[in-house]
Amino acid sequence: MNALDVGGPADPIAPSIIIPPKNTTVTVGRNDAIMECVANARPLVKMSIIWRKDGVVVNTGIRDFGRRLVISLPAVSDSGYYECEASLRSSSVPSVAAGAYLHVLEYPVFLKEPPSHITAEMEKVVDIPCQARGMPQADILWYKDAMPISPVKIPRYKVLVGGSLQINGLLPDDTGMFQCFARNLAGEIQTNTYLAVTSIAPNITAGPSDSAVIDGMSVILHCETSGAPRPAITWQKGERVLASGSVQLPRFTLLESGSLLISPSHLSDAGTYTCMASNSRGIDEASADLLVWARTRITKPPQDQSVIKGTKAVMTCGVTHDLSVTVRYVWEKSGSVIDVNSSPRLRLDPDGTLHISQTWSGDIGTYTCRVTSVGGNDSRSAHLRVRQLPHAPENPVAVLSSTEKRAINLTWAQAFDGNSPLIRYILEVSENNAPWTVLLANIEPESTGVVVGGLIPARSYQFRLCAVNDVGRGQFSKETDRLTLPEEPPSAPPQTVIASGRTNQSIMIQWQPPPENHQNGPLQGYIIRYCLSGLPVDCQMKNISNPDQSSLILEDLIIWTNYEIEVAAYNGAGTGIYSHKVTEWTLQGGKSNKQD
Repeated sequence: MNALDVGGPADPIAPSIIIPPKNTTVTVGRNDAIMECVANARPLVKMSIIWRKDGVVVNTGIRDFGRRLVISLPAVSDSGYYECEASLRSSSVPSVAAGAYLHVLEYPVFLKEPPSHITAEMEKVVDIPCQARGMPQADILWYKDAMPISPVKIPRYKVLVGGSLQINGLLPDDTGMFQCFARNLAGEIQTNTYLAVTSIAPNITAGPSDSAVIDGMSVILHCETSGAPRPAITWQKGERVLASGSVQLPRFTLLESGSLLISPSHLSDAGTYTCMASNSRGIDEASADLLVWARTRITKPPQDQSVIKGTKAVMTCGVTHDLSVTVRYVWEKSGSVIDVNSSPRLRLDPDGTLHISQTWSGDIGTYTCRVTSVGGNDSRSAHLRVRQLPHAPENPVAVLSSTEKRAINLTWAQAFDGNSPLIRYILEVSENNAPWTVLLANIEPESTGVVVGGLIPARSYQFRLCAVNDVGRGQFSKETDRLTLPEEPPSAPPQTVIASGRTNQSIMIQWQPPPENHQNGPLQGYIIRYCLSGLPVDCQMKNISNPDQSSLILEDLIIWTNYEIEVAAYNGAGTGIYSHKVTEWTLQGGKSNKQD
């Protein structure tokens, strides 16, 4: 008894959990969930038990002083980790805790179910809906005619995210009962539908229409169909098969849509085309006519041409085209449309020929004939050049040559060629105000200057030029200023020099002036030079300052003596060339007397 007294109430015993909570699984709304926690301690009356769910104190459903936690009609949200903690009030002994999980399961419920009966066409795709929720998430399983469906074995069958069953390329064998099972730990539910796969006779929903195409272009003849199985398409022209699943001719292509592509088209493709759609249930067909227009082409295009100003230009635009097609002609000049009614100089023929009369430089340019028609468009261009007489060379200038005697340098600015290459220049000269004469008739067309040589000193010269092209000779330029060459001593002796003895002491000398083109300036007189023939003595000179004098009597000569005589003319530049020497004797004394 004493031992019991020592271990009495005064000595507390730390709590211990004898029966801890157990992991528990319940179904939503089916039964209450009960978690138990049996603990022991001394003194017992001071022992306290509290419950926590996921660390949060629970205040409802506590039974038997905390020994039991009752959750009535649990919901999914009640799932969690439940823990009981036993402690002694007003004591420093440690508390003790134990816990377990509560799993609240939710029975599967369908969110989407298929209708009881589904009808679908062969070769199409069908989705059979089936979606369920539950806790944990329900698994979807499909059966056909009570046999599990394996998408691995039948790839046409595919379970989509969410659970629906998709069947691709429906076949007659897909007809049957389809069951959808939703399963989880709480249980299993199922729903079903009957799928009937049907076949439908072909129907051409959009057939070909009568069409027209330009030769060489592409055209599509439409043929859209419905039917199950999908109809096979065959295109025919008359009895000839052009395109089908097994036939493929050049230029004829069966498109995925069932339409026929003809590319490129030929004139021979004109005719009636039939689209035939067939499947196991039947045949449908539709026809249309194709018209192929000969392409509108410019076969006689305008030609580059060059006409003389004032004459007529003719631009052709000959076209070949389908006789059933109307052709429209439009002419453009340098990109702008020509209004043929804007000028009486313009005329457009029904065959597209453009006439331009009284041409001038404003007509120069590139002319384009544009042809438009339902049979196609075409355009061709040509350049029109209007030639005229070249303009006069500009700014002719004449200056004395600094390097050459008796020469003049003549320069000018290039003349406008009148839209036709220059052939030559013609140079004319007026000498001492004489009428104009041609000096050089073939100066190179690239030239802008020429040296005129062989001129005569002391004469005045004036020049003018004109340019020549294939149209003709243009206007002459302005005349250059009149330019006079400097004088030079006469370059020829006096002409016809004759000497004759007159007396025993005199000789008559006669002459004519040097040729005019050798006088090289106005003559001012003559020098007569005479010497005794064969003797080394100085000569004597006589100066005649009258240029019009043509004879002189040499006097005070020696009797019966032979003299050598020569004559030279002079001008402002100096004395010219002496004539050949002439010799003559003075007369004997007796003769002289007789003559007197």
